[in-house]
Amino acid sequence: MIRDNSDVSWEKWGKKNPYYAVLTDDRFRNENLTNELKAEFFASGPVHMERILATAVGHFGEMAFRKSALDFGCGVGRLAIPLARTFDHVTGVDISPAMIGIAQQRCLECGIENVDFVLSDDELTRVKGKFDFIHSFIVLQHIPTRRGEQIIEQLLKRLSTEGILAIHFPLMRKASIVRKSINSLRRNFAPLSILVNIVQRRPWNEPFMQTNNYDVNHILILLSEHGIKNVFLDVIDAGGFLSVYALAKKP
Repeated sequence: MIRDNSDVSWEKWGKKNPYYAVLTDDRFRNENLTNELKAEFFASGPVHMERILATAVGHFGEMAFRKSALDFGCGVGRLAIPLARTFDHVTGVDISPAMIGIAQQRCLECGIENVDFVLSDDELTRVKGKFDFIHSFIVLQHIPTRRGEQIIEQLLKRLSTEGILAIHFPLMRKASIVRKSINSLRRNFAPLSILVNIVQRRPWNEPFMQTNNYDVNHILILLSEHGIKNVFLDVIDAGGFLSVYALAKKP
């Protein structure tokens, strides 16, 4: 395999370092992970979701329905679980069977019974029905842009009337030309990652983690094509990335 396959790489992350893959902080690598750090990891989920839901209500008013929610790129369930405490039913979607397995186990530990997890594909063929709230955070950046836009299109098709979409995507990475060039080469010539890992003193076979940028104009066009005009954009400048949280309400 010459080019990096983001789906294959993500499943490798799911098997080897699932928590670090979600929140790229070295504290959450398997070799550093303690029960206290794992608790901190999951505790960040409710804080995040409370903020996003409050932002949505602040801009669009109280949600008409809270029957169903979808978390795309749910990983180990960090955000799907707090959603399950707010909505009648939640569907978590991820490309990694390993991560879904961890999420299911976490639900059992927390006594959460109203979450289903399904494997993802670009057409979201396993995702059935409509959703009152569709969410995705720090996920689309790991998916090549054209594929990511196709997935957003599929998510929009599954948004119910008066439903709210909240998706996060990066606009640009603030890095040197050299670093951007190396990342581009790693994406297009996967074996280069072995050399980079050795130089960075990481495991030689650690998978590459893609970071892809999106054009906010393309996203706004997609929203408009689905009749959505009421959009709020929250620009985030953090972690070396300039990114956007787009919240939109379907009429």
